[in-house]
Amino acid sequence: MEQGNKNGKLAGLILAIVAIVVIVALFGSLCTCFCTVGACFKPDGCANDLLPDIDEPVVFDTPAATPTEAPVTPEPTEPSGAVSPLDWDGQQSAEVVNPAAWVREKKVQLKNDGTDTVTVLVLMNGSDLESEYQEATEDLREMVRAEKSDRVNILVETVGTRKWDPYFGISSRRAERYRVTNKGLTLVDDSLGQLDTTDPSTLSDFIRWGEQNFPADRYILLLWDHGGGPVYGFGYDELQPYTAALTIDEMQLALRDGGVYFDLIGMDCCLMSSLEVCCALYDYCDYTLLSEDFEPSCGWSHSEWLTALAKDPAIPTQALAKTAIDASVKAAERNSRTDGGLTLALIDEAYVALLYPAWAEFAYENEATLLAANYSQLRQSTGRAHPRTVGAWTNGNDATLDDYCITDILSLAENIPSGASDALRAALNQAIAYFGATKDETTLSGLSVTLPYGDADLYSELRRVFLNAGIDADYVAWLRKFVSVETETGFFDFGGWSGWGDYSGGYDWGDWFDLFGGSNGWDDWTAGGFTLEDIFGRLLGE
Repeated sequence: MEQGNKNGKLAGLILAIVAIVVIVALFGSLCTCFCTVGACFKPDGCANDLLPDIDEPVVFDTPAATPTEAPVTPEPTEPSGAVSPLDWDGQQSAEVVNPAAWVREKKVQLKNDGTDTVTVLVLMNGSDLESEYQEATEDLREMVRAEKSDRVNILVETVGTRKWDPYFGISSRRAERYRVTNKGLTLVDDSLGQLDTTDPSTLSDFIRWGEQNFPADRYILLLWDHGGGPVYGFGYDELQPYTAALTIDEMQLALRDGGVYFDLIGMDCCLMSSLEVCCALYDYCDYTLLSEDFEPSCGWSHSEWLTALAKDPAIPTQALAKTAIDASVKAAERNSRTDGGLTLALIDEAYVALLYPAWAEFAYENEATLLAANYSQLRQSTGRAHPRTVGAWTNGNDATLDDYCITDILSLAENIPSGASDALRAALNQAIAYFGATKDETTLSGLSVTLPYGDADLYSELRRVFLNAGIDADYVAWLRKFVSVETETGFFDFGGWSGWGDYSGGYDWGDWFDLFGGSNGWDDWTAGGFTLEDIFGRLLGE
């Protein structure tokens, strides 16, 4: 009996040891699941609601695609509040094989029952365009001429110019807020004092005021003035230094603090239709309506799209934007003041999370080619270039797109054949919901990217702005390579390329996945060193 008890105790001890070993093994497996994401994105048994932080730099299969610089640290700044473009909630299945799964749902949902209301917020930064040419007043007159609806409020904040035209009686001594009516402008608030357009609080305060006093089912934001592209930003305030502007990281801060999610953010200004701008605005709107090129002095035509909105406050955003684009292109074609063409593109922000990795893979794969020639466009300004680049007292007509290091994305995909070209073209085709241009705009397709060829000063500003906006540090470091390109490097000859006219359409997304291991499954696709967060490069990291 005593021997039996000893045997029983020994057996129990062995079982306990085995149990401990099993528990330790399971725990180690879970730790592996959580920590070795580069080799295993979501292995069987891992919890779907856990996504580890990724601190390693992106690693691509092609040697030229591997960033060689260490990640840089942004200067201290207020947090942008931006998040990953995937807005990943941990519930995505590991078996998803279609990139359409990366495309988010629209956040603005209208009732379509005849009761939807709209608030349009117009930050009208008059600048020299008003003091010298009365262009802001002319566009306000267009807004007044539009049909009105009691379900649509059009609110305007007037800022940033030394002298307003007397037509509407707008004060030049202080910022003011107006409501646009059939009879003109109705003053709503003249207690603001003189404001600085380039201060993020000016925009955020306007947004909060609009929502609090004119709540709606749908919000549209329009920024009116000069644009300096994704590096130099929006707005030339005549009452501030000519180098001041609202940069895209500051725009993020203003939109976050404003607290309103917009159906559409439009910019009636030059050069803002870029991938970087779209990334910065990803968390704040469903659509953007932007110009890739310099705008003519007449800018947008506003009566038509505001009339369409008044007739149907629930009009689909694509139809509304098409009305704005078509009317503006038509006006630019016939306007005798137009020194150049006009491009306008409606960008579906839902596809930015698909477009960015397509661009990044293309760029890294074709690094040597991109560094061998200057692919910036040589478009001439129409006199509406931001003074930041052309100088305070220089004619805006002296500027060209290469001063801003702006390169059309589709032109690169069409003229640099590679394994990643088809995917990039297809992603652009999805992201650009509608594009319109005057007849002379045959080399632009609606969306650009910044490659700082031979421009150390621009790169220095780019680095600060892009990092503060949450754009991938590895990608920003990679862009430094373009600074070393000799300025005498010849510009690439795009020849007879004619934009979307050369795009044939159609693409099997499975081909893109095949580039990463021959399988459409997430596990095989990420096994080569990629993770889902890697390929998005923490595009809008926290």
